[in-house]
Amino acid sequence: MMPYLNGTMERDFVKTFQYVIHIPTFILGLAINSVALSILYFRLKNWTESTIYMTNLILSDLLLLCSLPFKMHAFQKGEDWHLHPSFCDFVESLYFVNTYATILLITLISLDRYIAIRHPILARTLRSPKKAAVACVIVWLCVWSASIPNYSQTKTQQCFSNFTTFWDRGIIPLIMLAIFLIAAFAVIFCSITIIRTLQRVVEEREIDMSTSMKIISCNLVTFLLCFTPCHVAMLLYLMVRNNYIPDDYHAPLRVFLQTSQVLATTNCCLDAMYYYLIIMEYWKSKMTNA
Repeated sequence: MMPYLNGTMERDFVKTFQYVIHIPTFILGLAINSVALSILYFRLKNWTESTIYMTNLILSDLLLLCSLPFKMHAFQKGEDWHLHPSFCDFVESLYFVNTYATILLITLISLDRYIAIRHPILARTLRSPKKAAVACVIVWLCVWSASIPNYSQTKTQQCFSNFTTFWDRGIIPLIMLAIFLIAAFAVIFCSITIIRTLQRVVEEREIDMSTSMKIISCNLVTFLLCFTPCHVAMLLYLMVRNNYIPDDYHAPLRVFLQTSQVLATTNCCLDAMYYYLIIMEYWKSKMTNA
């Protein structure tokens, strides 16, 4: 028999874990993303593919951060959620929409870098600031459209905590898992290919490509570190909900899912390294061309 916490202990543990992670993530994330956004608008003043993707990633992180106080409040209140159910729908959508917007934007960044470095001739046709902006608009339309079913579900009084209908509709988590797997494959493939290509260029031409390699490596590590655990937990929890795993594992897997989702939000802070490297790359290229 799998040992697990009782309902009250489980809830208290997750609640405490949320406070420990979400509060510093919220404070640091707001500061980091606000500074990065101000640098983009007031200092760089040049819209390239990288800065367009970076701006959208910052906006996604900021919107996700806005949902965290309400997520903590919902968990604190439990079934005593006193805000309007429609507002609950909105903040739930805000949380999940921007999680997958971030995943897709990181994928676009990897694909953009792959095309620019691995296929420079093709890049002249496929890459431009306008096309990058269109790609970002498509991402936002897709993720917000995907949240529409959330508004039509019958709601309980427990916001953010009761996803019975969500998990019983196995197709929704399966789609989320499929999006992550496709994105993960694309990011890993593009990142490894780019790093190998840049290493070969460094060896053959003795050109400094360290910043570009750091950008790709940072993007890859952040993506896998933040989003892999919660999707592994999602798969396992979906299996226990559908009786592919013994019910004894139901409670511990629920805790694993909730805590891994909390950890995934630290992406809003870890993206800071990507912002820093993109800004440094831009300033280096500006000084070189001056």
